[in-house]
Amino acid sequence: MSDAAVLVIDDDADMRDLVRLVVEPTNVDVVEAATCVEGIAACRAYRDRICLVLLDYFMPGMVPACCARQLCTLTGSAAIVLCTAGVNPAARAAEVGLSRWLAKPFELDALETLVRDAVRRHTPPLASQPATQEILECPRGSG
Repeated sequence: MSDAAVLVIDDDADMRDLVRLVVEPTNVDVVEAATCVEGIAACRAYRDRICLVLLDYFMPGMVPACCARQLCTLTGSAAIVLCTAGVNPAARAAEVGLSRWLAKPFELDALETLVRDAVRRHTPPLASQPATQEILECPRGSG
């Protein structure tokens, strides 16, 4: 596998499996998280390898904007893409402070292109940039 990894944060196991099936044949590892808290911990643990984060909008336990904000503080150069089946995905992405989105259901080619572009742009953070250890206080919610 490459030095790059994709982090998929989605409470739907089938969605996480789909991402794995599409991404792993490209020699990129997939790190899975079923909640935002797990995703933030995984982002912290694999910070130097993550080149792309796929974040589901409707997640239990944490408001999507808070999850996105915390991921942005941890990811460095990694792209964070909001994945949603909700109406108006561009507005949902803007609502949580992200500029990129992927509407569910999506074409597998679109996911492959996102991964390929993220791997190409990936630059691991410098060792002198430690990962923030605190978790920001955020309101709980289901999105």
